[in-house]
Amino acid sequence: MVLVCVFNAGRAADLTSLTDSALANDAKLKSAEATWHAEIEKEPQGRAGLLPRVTLQQSNYRNGVRVPGMSYPGYSTNGFTLSLTQPVFRWDAWETYQQGKLSVIEANLALAQAKQDLLLRVSQAYFAALGAQDDVELSRKHREAVAEQLALATRRFSLGDATVVDVNEAQAGFDSAQADEIAAHSQLDEKYAALQKIVGSPVTRVDGMRDGFNIPPVDPPDADPWIDAAADANYHVRQRQVALEIAERERSKARAGDYPSISLVGNVNHGNAAYVNGQSNFNTGGNRGTSRALGIQITIPLIDGLMTRSRVREAAALREKAEHDLDDARRSAELEAHEAWLGVTRGLAKIDALKTAVKSAAIALRSNQTGYRVGVRVNADVLSAQDKLYSARRDLAKARQETLVQGLRLKASAARLERTDIESLNALLASNSDAERPVQNSNAGE
Repeated sequence: MVLVCVFNAGRAADLTSLTDSALANDAKLKSAEATWHAEIEKEPQGRAGLLPRVTLQQSNYRNGVRVPGMSYPGYSTNGFTLSLTQPVFRWDAWETYQQGKLSVIEANLALAQAKQDLLLRVSQAYFAALGAQDDVELSRKHREAVAEQLALATRRFSLGDATVVDVNEAQAGFDSAQADEIAAHSQLDEKYAALQKIVGSPVTRVDGMRDGFNIPPVDPPDADPWIDAAADANYHVRQRQVALEIAERERSKARAGDYPSISLVGNVNHGNAAYVNGQSNFNTGGNRGTSRALGIQITIPLIDGLMTRSRVREAAALREKAEHDLDDARRSAELEAHEAWLGVTRGLAKIDALKTAVKSAAIALRSNQTGYRVGVRVNADVLSAQDKLYSARRDLAKARQETLVQGLRLKASAARLERTDIESLNALLASNSDAERPVQNSNAGE
């Protein structure tokens, strides 16, 4: 069943609703689920090698015999054989069954990884779209501010209080701001398209951040607990641990080439005498009867052209590879956790610094505007102050979004990212139900 969700162009989509849509429609997750359904069949397939096998064979032949100087009538050979084989000791079959059970564990981990990856992907795409949305709003405000400065410079020039240089500088600033706004709209369309690819429905707006919100600090605050948790609980690490166990079972299975195998075998033959006895007495082909046999069959390998030794060496090499893969996965998880922890802690510090920068830039702009009106500042000073305020606001919004994403990555590195985390994060977002409402710029520090 496919969930089809069309997000109203007049309403902003929130992170939770987009996540639910992605869980229902994302192609990568659907592929992972199909792979999971295929992988869990390895356990019953492995178990089948330990269970009885029963076959029924039916035969019906018409025989003719020619002997020089003698005449024999044609006769029929017909009947059926019911055969039973029950493995008693087959080490390779036992190890295959154990590998099947491990494959199910690995498949469960892979599916959980895919679901967590989806939560991270949709969040990253969401905040990328939000960042582009904020850029559009900020670039619009910047263009409007520069347009006001251009109008002011033009009026002052007409009154003889400004030079043509002031007008030209303001016009150049306006043209640059207009180009920035066009580029921001283009980026926004791309980010919406990327988000739409994941959720499976068109997206035209996303919720912004609530004014004045604070990103919660990391808990626990130190890096070491996160790094240790990632080394043990990371989904990739746990998958590689299971893969190592499977490789060890494969080596044990390869050694089974030197082991005897024991099976309980039985069969029932029913047919005419030629079928039951397999006799070549052409004159007794018409009589019917039944034969039964039950016993133990032991197969002892003697010479196999050194195939078993080669397979053991191959399996040992693959087990060593699995060990190195596990080591690499553990190191990668530790690095991922450390980088994400740094991203959150440094991001929080950067946010505090940028809040101050926004306040300072706003004060500097007002001072330059006042100075320009009284003639102690030139137009270029005002334009430069406007650019600095625009950059500081944009950097603050970007820092907040990146820090939130780094927090999600930190939890994902330790396999702790769940839908409840998305719901908690969604609470930080403003519900923009009015299509005309401007996107929140997250300028709490302004």
